[in-house]
Parts: sequence; structure tokens; C-alpha cells
Amino acid sequence: MKKSLATSVFVLFVFVGFSQDSLKTHSYKPNAKSFTAEVNFNPFSSSPISINYLRFRTFVNERQAFRFGVSIGLRNQKAIENVTQSSFEINLRPGYEWHFKGTDRLSPYVGIDADFAIKSSSFSDDRTTQTRGSIKSISGAWDPNGTERGFTRFGANFLIGADYYIVKRLYLGLEIGYGFQVINSADISITPFVGTAPTTKGGSTFQLGSNFNSSLRLGFAF
Repeated sequence: MKKSLATSVFVLFVFVGFSQDSLKTHSYKPNAKSFTAEVNFNPFSSSPISINYLRFRTFVNERQAFRFGVSIGLRNQKAIENVTQSSFEINLRPGYEWHFKGTDRLSPYVGIDADFAIKSSSFSDDRTTQTRGSIKSISGAWDPNGTERGFTRFGANFLIGADYYIVKRLYLGLEIGYGFQVINSADISITPFVGTAPTTKGGSTFQLGSNFNSSLRLGFAF
């Protein structure tokens, strides 16, 4: 069902692009004040179009564009009645791009972006039967071992990429980056039904290196 829907959406984009491509134009690429929206595209997977991460761009002119990426995730499960495990995560990535001349269809670029993310996790047990040593609630994770642990993250990346316009306004792209991330793990606070429990303090991680989006970027310019 999902694969059929994704394929239908892709065919629709191509049809719209070819319809506009029939008009006489000097370039396939967006111009000043154009707006683009894109999703991850994996043509050989069972779910070729992924909308868990969206990216938008607004072109200042033909060579420069503001960009903004956003990912929002929510998970709430009850493996046992009255026992709830939940998590919420949001990632925001603002940035800027400088495009080179390329060709009528190919638009190579360099850019920068910032990375801000936060994840919260919790566990709660509302069962009326309560035993000594059992846990009433947890903040910062789903269990004392740190499953689905919350965090905050910030970083920045230098980017190199290219968009290829299949038809006017419809493009596929690739992008690689190099940058850093600082990840601070959330404290795990446990509230037992009886007594108290110590809080497990979260640590921090610094990462520096390359990153690569293995998916193609499928986008449409408005």
C-alpha cells in the first residue's frame, strides 16, 4: 500500500514536471523567490519515499538559498496495560547554500547548516498492585538501563552537494557533509513506589567527522 502510494506520488511529480517542461524556458533550475520541498527517496526499498525528515529551501536569487530541515518523532506504547513508555524527538537544521553555475540541469553547491535536536523519554506504571522495589515512573529513559534515553544535541556541518533537475522543477540530489556534534545524555530519574532511588547523571559525547545521506533527495520547486 505504502509502496503503491509512494510510486503514485512520484509519477504525479514527473507528470507535472513534464507538463511544465513543455513550456519554452532557458533553465530547469529555480530562480529568485523559488521555494523547494524534498523528501528522502530510496527507489529500491519497500518504502521508497520517506517523510520522516523534510527539508525546505527559499532561494534569495539563482545562486543562494536559505534551507531548513525538520524531523519530528513521537512514540507511545503500552506493552502492558497501564504501563506506558513514551518518547518525543525533534530535530531542526537551519542553513544556507551557495550554488555554482553548473549546467542547465545540474546545480552543484556548498553550504553550512546547524543541528539542534532534543529527545525526551519517560516510563509510568499506573497499576493498582504495587510491590516493594517496583518502579512507579522514570524520566529520561524507558528503564534504568537507559533504553530510549533522552538527549540534547547541537552541532554544525560544512556541506557539498548537487541537484539534478530531471524536468523543470523536479530534481534528485545527493549531499555529503563534515562537521561536529555535541550530545548530552539526559539524567535518568527513578521514582519507586516505596522509598527513593538515586539519579543516574547523563554524560556527554563529542563527535567530529564526515556524514552522508545514503538516500537520494527527491524535491520539487514551486
